[in-house]
Amino acid sequence: MPHDLFYGTRGPRDAKVVVVGESWGAEEAATKLPFVGSSGTELMRILAEARIDVSEVLFTNMISEKPDGNETWRFFAPKASKPRTIDRLAPTDKVCSEVSRLYDQIASHPRDVVVAAGNWPFWALSSKSGVEVLRTSNNRPIPVDQQTWVPTGITNHRGSMWYCEPKLGLFKGISGEFDVLSRTPLLPIIHPAAIQRAWYQRPVTVHDLKARVPMARAKDWRPKNVKAIALPDFHTVTYYLHMWLDAADEALRRDSSIRLACDIETLRRRFISVVGFSDSSNFALAIPFIKCDTADGAFEPYWTVGQEATIIGLIRRILLHPGILIEGQNFIYDTQFFQYEMGVTPSTDFDSMIAQNTLFPGTPKALEYLASLYSDYYWYWKEDAKDWKIVGDIGQLCGYNNLDCMHTYAVCTTLRSLVQSMNQQPQYDFKMKINDLCLRMMNRGINVDKALRNRLKTDLDEVLLDFYTELEQIVPQDMVEPGHKTRWYKSDKQTKKLFYEIFNMRIVRHPKTGKPTSGKQALKQLKNWHPEFSGLFNRLDYAGSVENTCQVVATPLEPNGRIQCSFNPAGTDTHRLSSSENAFGRGTNFQNLTKGEEDE
Repeated sequence: MPHDLFYGTRGPRDAKVVVVGESWGAEEAATKLPFVGSSGTELMRILAEARIDVSEVLFTNMISEKPDGNETWRFFAPKASKPRTIDRLAPTDKVCSEVSRLYDQIASHPRDVVVAAGNWPFWALSSKSGVEVLRTSNNRPIPVDQQTWVPTGITNHRGSMWYCEPKLGLFKGISGEFDVLSRTPLLPIIHPAAIQRAWYQRPVTVHDLKARVPMARAKDWRPKNVKAIALPDFHTVTYYLHMWLDAADEALRRDSSIRLACDIETLRRRFISVVGFSDSSNFALAIPFIKCDTADGAFEPYWTVGQEATIIGLIRRILLHPGILIEGQNFIYDTQFFQYEMGVTPSTDFDSMIAQNTLFPGTPKALEYLASLYSDYYWYWKEDAKDWKIVGDIGQLCGYNNLDCMHTYAVCTTLRSLVQSMNQQPQYDFKMKINDLCLRMMNRGINVDKALRNRLKTDLDEVLLDFYTELEQIVPQDMVEPGHKTRWYKSDKQTKKLFYEIFNMRIVRHPKTGKPTSGKQALKQLKNWHPEFSGLFNRLDYAGSVENTCQVVATPLEPNGRIQCSFNPAGTDTHRLSSSENAFGRGTNFQNLTKGEEDE
């Protein structure tokens, strides 16, 4: 390979915008240029829609070479070989050389932003990516001794306003000016090849580029004047709570109101650990109720009894004040905890999840997805609180809650405007009435005939045992995982191994994740492809239905003898109600209860 630093690139070498792909496909290998195949053509269309002049962009790749099978992971050593690793991936000398060259390409001129298209360049340019073991490729299983770690996370991190983070522990560039990289904005986006396989990702990719690149070029990559209070003292908490109550009283005198976004964190689905409020997209107050003792893992009250009583009293007044309009994300969940712990039922004025479901049914509704579209500044933060109980303190969780609250406020502000401008206010108001009805249903619960329940459970257990016996006769456990305690037909991992590795069947992939699946819809597809296995597929399907019914019938009862579930008016694309466990982990999904009339 030539020693030209810009070998395999296209566009001005001093361009302010750099787009980094993964590796070459057939067309790129033939021309020695990046992004000239079908996915590259699509990228040019996307950039044009995002109003980015492609003549002012430097296009390059993490590796300027074509891998076997057009699969970038083949440039990495198998995990079983245990070579030098970074983030558990095992880059070869070629990868180290090429990524170092990429760093030098970027550092050779001042850049406004680097766009990482796909998981591989995101891994090379950031420490934020996750990893997983690649077990299948091109719809075929990979032998265990050839399996390798691959990066993940682009779907979560797309649109995030990060900075480049060179992997100094392994890669060494020519210039060594990695401090330049660490100050360069990094924007991860979905790779255009992935968009061609999942077209619904295209609009958000256009949005990410159209919204973020101009901000990077304007040196506007972080919000200013943000005040996030994570560990307030008693005086600070009471000051802001009283301030909002006074402002609400004054607003009522003017026949007006104020808005507060609210969000809670819970511990083990048992009690509230943090309550947060935000009155703008730049301010949040997180009120902790526990302390984390990292020495022995114990949790202690954050406040004295008197202080906690005062704070809870003020929070109750805020949640019930007629001059305060409470906004939240899936706030019916938070409401269950407020009812249980503080004896108050907030009157929710606006719910961002319900608004998104009203305006754009079928699109994701998680707060991080909404924030990536509707917040002015965004970076994926939902991993921040994962390990706080183990390695952090309550301040880490409060900081996480601050971001939740500020993003909720920003998202609600935009969605309220969209509901109005798209003439969807009547539809949204109707959904909110259904939301109130759902809360009443959840609080009341469902009555159960206990005698009939016990007889039905016994009958179902007998039927299920018959199915298990037949499945064990058709495919003995030793054929799949000898000696394994969990039987293959009760393990998704073992079932996929049976179908896709032992029987070498064509892989059925989940429509959203793209990962191999052996679920109910997969069984139907496999039965269509392999009718000779109909007996096996039918028994697995029937056994699954009986298992689901057993789980519903065996759902523990509340002390009042009823089953209390959650009902979500924004849980489905078709606007029908969805049911699930309640906020405390009790109850069940009643959609799993069959009528007994399916697949006759």
